[in-house]
Amino acid sequence: MDILKRHRNQPRLINRVFLLALIVFLNTTITAIAQTNVAAIETPVEITPASQAIHERELTAEEDPLADRESDKDQREDTWYKDPNTVRIYGSARLRYRDTGSGPVWGDGGSRAGIESHWQVLPKRWLFGGLEVGFNLLDRLDQLIDPGSASGEDRSDIFERLAYIGFEGPNLIATFGKNWSSYYKVANFTDRFQGAGGSAGGAFNANTDGGPTGTGRADKVLQTRFYIDFFPEALGIKPFNLNLQVQHGEPVPGVDNVNYGTTLGASAILNTQNDFTLGIAYNHADIRDLSNPAVISAGIDGDAQALVIGSRWYAERWYLGAIVSRLLNHETTDTLTYFDGTGSELYAQYQVFGPWWITGGYNWLQPDHNEVQAGQYKVEYGMVGMRYSVDEFRKMFFINARINNSRASNGDRSGNIYTVGVRWDLEKTFSWAPFRGR
Repeated sequence: MDILKRHRNQPRLINRVFLLALIVFLNTTITAIAQTNVAAIETPVEITPASQAIHERELTAEEDPLADRESDKDQREDTWYKDPNTVRIYGSARLRYRDTGSGPVWGDGGSRAGIESHWQVLPKRWLFGGLEVGFNLLDRLDQLIDPGSASGEDRSDIFERLAYIGFEGPNLIATFGKNWSSYYKVANFTDRFQGAGGSAGGAFNANTDGGPTGTGRADKVLQTRFYIDFFPEALGIKPFNLNLQVQHGEPVPGVDNVNYGTTLGASAILNTQNDFTLGIAYNHADIRDLSNPAVISAGIDGDAQALVIGSRWYAERWYLGAIVSRLLNHETTDTLTYFDGTGSELYAQYQVFGPWWITGGYNWLQPDHNEVQAGQYKVEYGMVGMRYSVDEFRKMFFINARINNSRASNGDRSGNIYTVGVRWDLEKTFSWAPFRGR
């Protein structure tokens, strides 16, 4: 694979950091799977109300509206004829106040509203669709009140986040439209801070939502999600999840009048019964005209490639997720100059008592030493915070401190950011009887 071949030619420091992260990752993985296998052989894992509550808690942190249906694939046979046809209307107000060092900022931190529907046209067969829009209305209000505020950048007040149609069967979900990517299935292991994080995994690249390149909310993507149950039950491993996607002709971010050719993405997810997950994802976007002056001036010298390896593990009172990424012609500096680099992210949370949780994490993205066009650019910051959960991730108050050691390409250092915010989700589901024929 070209992405690995090119990595071997990079400076020793980058190689050692990447190798060390892989060793730690693989050691944790082997330990977790070994513990799962021993426990499963001795005593089959029983799904208790407590374990189900833990599982549902983590589902509320997922960005993908389809995550809930995917999570029950291994138990769905018992509920094929109980699942009603549904229309769900939902909204999430995510408001925050930030002290950025250059002035206070009121803004939206991912506020959205959406609608999704599932219709069982035949037994075990559904048609579905979804539409989700995002809001920057509080950002706009802050800009009107104080035109010189840090939130005064030009962004759309209302914009499309997701828009898809699809088909679901017993072991397959297929979609077309704007949807969460196969790559994000792994990158989301650490993208759990409110209005921050997700800076080093390559999901939201080149100052976009990852739509054109297909690593975040992919644009005009044809996607399939397979669920394959081939592991012996004694191993305690849930159905294997394989995700594939394809795009074509999407614009290269930041490069005028240049489009990608065919973009392919794939990810593989392995879940155990003790809530340990291992994943790997790869995305390749073809750039055909590398001799184009606009492409060369943007720092691009090959196809856009992104590789991420990650794992997560959680229990009643804690969650731990980590990813390591390798990115070629995929990420950009603050001046929209492309570079090759390596990144990693860490996210952890612990329940202190009752509704109080402490959170922490780290984001690091470093261009290779020979990527001189990147200047002194790097992403490096730690996150510490606390949240008060009224209803898990659906309703909460939070406070975060982002301790920054990041630098712009000209060497300017980024200041620390302190955030206070609230997330408040609401939804209403309407249902009717499904098709009953067999």
